[in-house]
Amino acid sequence: MKKTTCLACQGQDASFFTQKNGCDVFLCRECGLIFVWPVPENHFALYEEDYFSGAKNELGYADYESDREILGGTFKKYLKKTEAILPRKGKLLDVGAATGHFLELARKNGWEASGIEISKYAAKKARKKGLEIAVGDFENHEFSENCFDAVTFWDVLEHFGKPDLAFKQARKILRTGGILAINTPDSRSVLARIFGKRWHAIVPPNHLNLFNCDNLKAVLEKNGFEVMKISRVGKKFSLQTVFKVLANWQENPVSRKISNYFLKSRMGRINFYLNLRDNIFLIARKK
Repeated sequence: MKKTTCLACQGQDASFFTQKNGCDVFLCRECGLIFVWPVPENHFALYEEDYFSGAKNELGYADYESDREILGGTFKKYLKKTEAILPRKGKLLDVGAATGHFLELARKNGWEASGIEISKYAAKKARKKGLEIAVGDFENHEFSENCFDAVTFWDVLEHFGKPDLAFKQARKILRTGGILAINTPDSRSVLARIFGKRWHAIVPPNHLNLFNCDNLKAVLEKNGFEVMKISRVGKKFSLQTVFKVLANWQENPVSRKISNYFLKSRMGRINFYLNLRDNIFLIARKK
């Protein structure tokens, strides 16, 4: 049985869990983190044009720009929850900003919003909209210290190869009292426990680290944050997204054909709200 050190709690009881897409996935028996090790050296290369428009390799979005309205409803909910904790509107950094849907919303709501994105393709799209967005990996980017009032990790924490560096970077660039807002899959949710190795969020090398409420809270507190709010949050999904996830999950030709049909059909744009209660919404304040 292969073992390695947990990236969250540094425990020595992380053992081999499963293998998928050529990646070894481990489970920490101490804190419950599910993580990929070793992290593929070229995982950044995943986030090119096909990830946001096509998803021919089965990872990513059929058309991220067309999902603007669907994502907009989810982002409005996130922003409302964030502003309930931090009512003053100052400087905000959206990490993994993609083509800028959330940045546009934050700006309209009075925030001085900018972003950072690993994908040159997505960042170029955002800049064409007049948005301020840097290109590069957040963990190692050069930012001024104590300059942001809010940092957002919307569906991005699970993509970091070194989440510990991401937390340290967030704390460094936030002002005292500033907040870090996170949405990420929950590895100890009922759904994750039921499906185990077949849980739909286990999709390496796209998702590299899957936290839960307890170990995420512990890591944040270790890095100088006070957790203010933890809840579950649902999202809007299009039929094409739902069937693409099902096809990746079931891994059979019939599911793939159904997925391809909805990707090409207008029916695929039909969307609905769904809360599987396997996503954490958390807001932490820098002490």
